[in-house]
Amino acid sequence: MRKVLSLLAIVSSTLFMSGCQTDFSLNGDYEIQPVVFGLLDHTDDVHMFKITKAFLGDDNNLTYAQIPDSNYFNQVDAKVIEIMDGDPTGREWTMTDSIVTTKSTDGIFYGPEQKIYYFEESDLDSSATYELTIDLENGAHQVTGSTELMPRMDVVKSGFTINPAFKMNLSPSFVDEDDDFSDWNFQVKEAINGSAYTLYYTFRWTETYQDASTQQFSITRSFLDFEQEKPLTPSVTQASVNGLDFYTWIAENIAVDANVANRKFNGIDIRIAAAHTELKQYMDVGEPISGIAQVQPEYTNLKGARGLFSARIVQDFTGFQLDGNSMKQLCTGFKTGGLGFCSNLLEHSSELWYCP
Repeated sequence: MRKVLSLLAIVSSTLFMSGCQTDFSLNGDYEIQPVVFGLLDHTDDVHMFKITKAFLGDDNNLTYAQIPDSNYFNQVDAKVIEIMDGDPTGREWTMTDSIVTTKSTDGIFYGPEQKIYYFEESDLDSSATYELTIDLENGAHQVTGSTELMPRMDVVKSGFTINPAFKMNLSPSFVDEDDDFSDWNFQVKEAINGSAYTLYYTFRWTETYQDASTQQFSITRSFLDFEQEKPLTPSVTQASVNGLDFYTWIAENIAVDANVANRKFNGIDIRIAAAHTELKQYMDVGEPISGIAQVQPEYTNLKGARGLFSARIVQDFTGFQLDGNSMKQLCTGFKTGGLGFCSNLLEHSSELWYCP
């Protein structure tokens, strides 16, 4: 489950003083404010939501943020309804609550356990609209919202959808200096309703140690961010894996280890994550304020609550291999040659750094 859940707590305060009274509260009458955050990705099969409330007290509000009871509603009835051409399709999903146990304890809010709400569905329709309805505390609060989804993106190279049959060419046969490395280029055909994109690649390998034991590792980096200019009329963006950056990054993130007998390259995975226009706007509004006024704007697309109901899509392309020259560079090049990588390619069977 690939979901990044965030919480926006908004507090209103008023100062009341009268006569010579020395006891006063910084807070006026507390009005419950629902806070909801949920993203739909039709490539997922589990869809999670955070449904909480803002909190207020006379003590340090950072303390209240660490108390689950200050954030939860007692009664939550939430569902998502599928709409096509303005009419319900008959498909709807009632959410169930659950406890996640992996929330970081480094943040402001309580952890590692947090309550979330979710529904399961592996076949959301990317051409449909989805409506969110939430009833809180048996009718005390009503929350509604809607979102379109984002269809899958086309990612192509030389006119064909990229797949592991395309071996990455990141290096020529001989490299004497940084300018000699190659770039592996492809195209991302943007998705309708899209706005912001981030591309990542993951490098995977296995280490064999002197005692014959093995362990698998991976490292990931982002290599391209771009924005879609026209959400309703997608275009094409050029992308590339830069060879110099690739080998330099590996050299900086994998250490020489005398206990390692060899390292075997397992593959490269590419991930493309794209945000809906409303998710992008929500993230932009939440950026830290650097102006003198220090006025934080607000953005929500919900009625009856603050927060967001929107969409994103994450697509993975896994198992890419290096071509012969690029593998040779990994095993013997001046950037990564000291890391102990060996090749399982038959074209390198006569080399000392071959390991079938």
